[in-house]
Amino acid sequence: MSKLIGMPAWINAVRIDEKVGRGSCSVIDECYTDAELEDALKRDGIKGKIESVRWARRVEKNYREREREVQAEAF
Repeated sequence: MSKLIGMPAWINAVRIDEKVGRGSCSVIDECYTDAELEDALKRDGIKGKIESVRWARRVEKNYREREREVQAEAF
């Protein structure tokens, strides 16, 4: 994917990532607006592009783990 115009570099890095970015159906893609993503990254002290993608992938991993736990308890 190419750079999204007018977006901070660390947000763009997440949005174009194949695992958590646009079109990936990840929790980041589906549930976070750009403003919410930027706020979350700032709140966690994330500043770089690589850190941002790592953070987003960790959020996705944690979400999927919780989802599996809930499903296991429900059935």
